[in-house]
Amino acid sequence: MPSAVGRYRIDRVLGQGAFASVWLGLDDDLNDQVAIKVLSGALLDDLDVRNRFLEEARILRRADSERLVRVHEFGELPDGRPYFVMSFADRGSLSDRMKQGGPLPVSTALAYIEDISHGVEVINELGVIHRDLKPSNILFQTTKDGQGERLLIADLGLAKALAHASGAFTLPVGTPGYMSPEQARFGGGLDVRADVYGVGALSYHLLAGRAPGPAPVKVPPSAHNPAVTPEIDAVVLKALEADRELRWPTADAYAKAIAALRRGEAPLSAAPRPVPPAARTSPDLPSFEPYGSPQPPQEPSGQPRYRPEAPSDAETQAVRYPEGDDATVLDHDPMLDRRPQPPRDTPFGDTPFGRQHPQGPPPPPHGGFTPGRPAAPVPPAAASAPRPPRQRLLLPAVITAGVLVLGAVATVLFRLGGGEPEPKPTPTVALVPLADPSRKIQVSVPAEWTQDTGESIWNPSANAGVDDAADRPVLRATTNKDDFRPADAKSPGVFVGLTTALTLPPKGESDHTAPEDGGCVKGEARSLKIGDLGATITPWTQCKTGVPSITEVGVVKEDKTFGAWVRIKQAAGPDISDQILRTLKLQAP
Repeated sequence: MPSAVGRYRIDRVLGQGAFASVWLGLDDDLNDQVAIKVLSGALLDDLDVRNRFLEEARILRRADSERLVRVHEFGELPDGRPYFVMSFADRGSLSDRMKQGGPLPVSTALAYIEDISHGVEVINELGVIHRDLKPSNILFQTTKDGQGERLLIADLGLAKALAHASGAFTLPVGTPGYMSPEQARFGGGLDVRADVYGVGALSYHLLAGRAPGPAPVKVPPSAHNPAVTPEIDAVVLKALEADRELRWPTADAYAKAIAALRRGEAPLSAAPRPVPPAARTSPDLPSFEPYGSPQPPQEPSGQPRYRPEAPSDAETQAVRYPEGDDATVLDHDPMLDRRPQPPRDTPFGDTPFGRQHPQGPPPPPHGGFTPGRPAAPVPPAAASAPRPPRQRLLLPAVITAGVLVLGAVATVLFRLGGGEPEPKPTPTVALVPLADPSRKIQVSVPAEWTQDTGESIWNPSANAGVDDAADRPVLRATTNKDDFRPADAKSPGVFVGLTTALTLPPKGESDHTAPEDGGCVKGEARSLKIGDLGATITPWTQCKTGVPSITEVGVVKEDKTFGAWVRIKQAAGPDISDQILRTLKLQAP
């Protein structure tokens, strides 16, 4: 390590790996600190790595954003090693702030998520996908006034231009637990929605205290943190849809949804669509590991060496991932490089490129960049456990297939022999939360049902013939507000009207037997408990006009102080009335 690089005096090593080192530089003239990333001398002749190193600097320089690590200059050392000078994150990383375990406070997490989303949008607007969003790549820096801090996105070493990310030869790349399903597949063409998934995975980790695990993610953050509301669950899980067509379309759309949650509003735009069928299985992919694990620098005396936590549930079946905390899978064919692999028993289970470490205790996780190429398999003498040949996998696969076939045959014979059939799973769709202007009515509905903001008040006596002549809050959401109310209207949707009347649903308005009222068949009434609300549900099906089914619901609070009339109209498809009703929250009108 030289004593100086240009006008910068080198203070110490912040981090180093098989591909690069990051040094803390001091600008004595300007009384400033910078981070200097230098390519490893062993890779001077590797044009691919060298070009990616340069591309990192170019992307960050082109962005020139306060939401990203900034690059100030690029140069070359006397020995030919390229380097670039970037802003120094003196307040650590997001991984630092989460290493105690458990979720962050919801308000703090949402603020971070919104900032991260805006930063990702800056990258995507440049025509680039980050592809490796994770806690150790989110850094913090003191603001110029010294009173606050700003969030910075780092590690664009795996960033890829959109023009080259949609081809059939895209290789698996990213970090288990945070990478989108399409990143874990060979030929999985990528677009900005891969980064939406990455931000969603980060969001889940912040709110739940653990990584979401492999797709499809079905357990909401609230299952791990009761402070997370159903509205937050819906927004985050939409970002984590296994089918990217169902995700938020951009990081900006996700940021706006998070901002609405922070304001206490229900996000209305880019609402989630129905959940896709069970996740498609990816083809079996060959195993590979990244070349090299970073070697930690000697820490100053008295400072404990940082050892990153291992995220839970961070495995994907399609790819055999490297070991260690958010270890990054690189998009290089391991057979293209024959360099020996450095030892893996290092406390830094992180990415190959050197990482930037913020100054001051505790030493934070690495925040540098990770371009590079994996190596060929480790020679037997250096490997802790030789990888079995792929042929050895054939026999277990055959045995497994045989067991599955026998199990299927046994199931068929059981059913033919008069056994109990498997219970049909309750159909569900992804819902988006809505609320009336008074926020006394909150309910979640399918994506296609847009809130009708034209009328926020109804008169129960005038509209339903019940004993309540006051104006009360109402919420309507439908695919077409002009084709929802009449009996012959064909648009699905929901109506929720608050009232102090308790004879609900109103008898005159909730009978659909007559042809002019739909010509429907009345089903058996049933009850449903929703917190401190009791609901009486009457289904009407096989309707001859309008939508195929109508569900009339009378909801009464336990203390008998108020209630609500709920009408749910559904088009063809699964009955989701109970799923909608379970999200209902009411306050006294």
